[in-house]
Amino acid sequence: MDNPPGSWLPLESNPEVLNPFVKRLGLPETWGFSDVFGLDEELLMMVPQPCIAVCLLYPSTKVSGPRRTAQKEAQPNQPPPPEGLFFVQQHNGIGNACGTIACVHAVANGAASGAFALSDGPLKAFMDKTAALSVADRGRALAGYAELQEMSDATAASGETDGAGTDDAQGQHFIAFVRVGEVLYELDGRNFDHEAGDEARPFCHGGTSEATFLADAAKIIKEDVMSRDPESINFNITALCKLD
Repeated sequence: MDNPPGSWLPLESNPEVLNPFVKRLGLPETWGFSDVFGLDEELLMMVPQPCIAVCLLYPSTKVSGPRRTAQKEAQPNQPPPPEGLFFVQQHNGIGNACGTIACVHAVANGAASGAFALSDGPLKAFMDKTAALSVADRGRALAGYAELQEMSDATAASGETDGAGTDDAQGQHFIAFVRVGEVLYELDGRNFDHEAGDEARPFCHGGTSEATFLADAAKIIKEDVMSRDPESINFNITALCKLD
């Protein structure tokens, strides 16, 4: 049975699951997600280069609230997002769409940066259709994008872990880190004050480069995400890379 709008299923953080999905979004065959097996330098060296985005799945209970509060306190000093950065707000009621949104953020911004060209497909169509919209309105458009939800839910159902194909996200959340020019941005579509009705905003982590991006993102993940729940083993990292 098809899931009604607003009940998106959670994606599994697994390249074997995510790569068929992002190829259907329009990603070239020479690009895809690769596992990041650890944050030590020697393990990061195993990740193919160039790497243009990092997606993180993490246990949100002890992490999301404190981090968003800290980031909100830093927001007055944040630069405005650069023109061309593609960002989608994850509204209440859309279900477990954070994995899809993280993939969209990774692939869309890779294309926007000129790393590759998207083929005609649902993501390119969505980017073109919503280019002039606000972040919040773009999120509303995503919530009603039945074609992409159907693709995402079919991908979720192909997962291998317990709960695949169900709405059991087990208290986990997906975010993405991308490089825009020489700046590292964290893209979390839930990073807004839900009660105040604020619009979600990307979070700027400062300077980076093509050579240091993966290590810079890994440092943030290790020191500001994993450190908030050090006993949990429910962290998973994938990197969007050129694979050949």
